[in-house]
Amino acid sequence: MKRIAIAAFIALAAIAAPALAHTSVTAMSIAENAALTSAPSEFTVTFSAPTGLANVALTNAAGQAVALDYTPPRQMAASYTIPLPRLAPGAYTLSWRTIARDGHAMPGQVRFTITG
Repeated sequence: MKRIAIAAFIALAAIAAPALAHTSVTAMSIAENAALTSAPSEFTVTFSAPTGLANVALTNAAGQAVALDYTPPRQMAASYTIPLPRLAPGAYTLSWRTIARDGHAMPGQVRFTITG
């Protein structure tokens, strides 16, 4: 009886493990803490599975919001491309929040500097 219970537990764990895994970032077009010689015109982020993009915000080194002309789509996707405004030299943080199929909210961000 003990062997059956252990086998059942292992089988359930194997089935449940993928459901408990969270979606993660697999690629970004701007690397974390990148020093860029010119301002990028867009930012692309790719996830390990389709996810919903709830919001996106861009701030400068002083923490002030920089306006984005972007509204996240309503449908889930594995990749999002966010157009960026013309950015002057300086430090920026692009932050986002995604919502997984299970409803779990996941924040993300990338910090970068434009040097020239």
